[in-house]
Amino acid sequence: MKANTKQPLETVTVKGASVAIYFTPTRKGGREYPAHTLVYTAAGVRKRKFVTDLEAARKTAKTIAEQLSQGTGHVHSLSPQEVSDYSAAMRILRAAPGVTLASACQQFVGAVTALGSRGTLSDAVTTFLKVASQNTRATIKVADLVNAFITAKEHEGLSDAYLTDVSRRLKAFSGAFHVDVRSVKTADISVWLKSIKATGRNFNNYRNAVCTLFSFARERDYLPRQEKTEAELLGRSKEATTEIGIYTPTEIQTILNAASQSLTSTIAIGAFAGLRMMEIFRLQWQQVHVAKGHIEVLAKNAKTAQRRLVPISSNLAAWLALQPKKEGRVTPNYQNLTNLSRAVSLACEDAGLEMVPNGLRHSYASYRLAAVKSADQVALEMGNSPRKLFANYRELVTEEDAQDWFDVAPGSPPPAQKRKEREKQAAAAKKKIIPIRKAAA
Repeated sequence: MKANTKQPLETVTVKGASVAIYFTPTRKGGREYPAHTLVYTAAGVRKRKFVTDLEAARKTAKTIAEQLSQGTGHVHSLSPQEVSDYSAAMRILRAAPGVTLASACQQFVGAVTALGSRGTLSDAVTTFLKVASQNTRATIKVADLVNAFITAKEHEGLSDAYLTDVSRRLKAFSGAFHVDVRSVKTADISVWLKSIKATGRNFNNYRNAVCTLFSFARERDYLPRQEKTEAELLGRSKEATTEIGIYTPTEIQTILNAASQSLTSTIAIGAFAGLRMMEIFRLQWQQVHVAKGHIEVLAKNAKTAQRRLVPISSNLAAWLALQPKKEGRVTPNYQNLTNLSRAVSLACEDAGLEMVPNGLRHSYASYRLAAVKSADQVALEMGNSPRKLFANYRELVTEEDAQDWFDVAPGSPPPAQKRKEREKQAAAAKKKIIPIRKAAA
């Protein structure tokens, strides 16, 4: 057969993909040997393949044409890295049967193009799943959530003081939002707090109550788990710094001497045991164990819902001994906390002094800390943390001031006079000390 390299001997075509077969014999040692060259285009590149036998050339040409028609004819021309990527992609696609590599790439490019610079495909999927889960989550109105929350806290045995306060705040909140809890956004809570003119500590107290409510909703799966609630995203308000005031030993003696007999126990317990006014209001005489030397603050009466024992100092025992009747409440003449607080304020006015806000508790913390020099001990007695003790209740006083404070008792001389007597006694005792002479060397 005469070689003709310009025209193909024949062309094999499969679904539009063609492979030309050229007769290209070779010569060696004066002899001519038959050979054929297959010519085709793959991935835009002209390719050649040499086959000796014509029948083998036809079979090979058909195989190549079929591969080209299926879009796989270029695989043999890929780089090692491209082959590795292709193999990895096909392994990944096994998790999605029926999805081809081409369709996966098409969907990916379409999604990324639609998102633009607004996020990744993973971000879009996460947002979609979040919305989908919210649509299937159980709903609850704010008012129903508040009722469920209060009931749960009552079963936990929290103090009446806490339950009263949080109920008041959350009832006001539910009264403003007659919607599903998921509909309440951070901006809505902020607008509501402004509408009730909540600022400073009051703002933070309302915010804390709502945060606790929303956390309860999240625990019950009414809000997405593992996410901050809308209430938590609301920033805290800056609280105004207030000066901590205390009474001097002379002032507390003046107040106690001017107070009515029914009120001296209240003032003395606040000044010399540091109980909160609410705790004193709920205190029963059966919880005042003078013989054992302590006052028992029951968990249900404490702000922190934790039982604690507070020591009874000798001067406090003397003031408590003035009460002829020791049954029932320590403050039987006062039907609510407001009336009791007003009575203490009037006692200060009768003594010619201005009432110091929370002054009895502040004073106890300051003088007791100076006396025992242990923040942990005083914090335990007061039902606070040491950090809060230093931040809210501590005023710098001396050890001598503390002794003056806890020396104030019924009929005792003025603190200044008692201090002078102590100083004289200390000086006299010092004079009695005979120094020991050193022996001669």
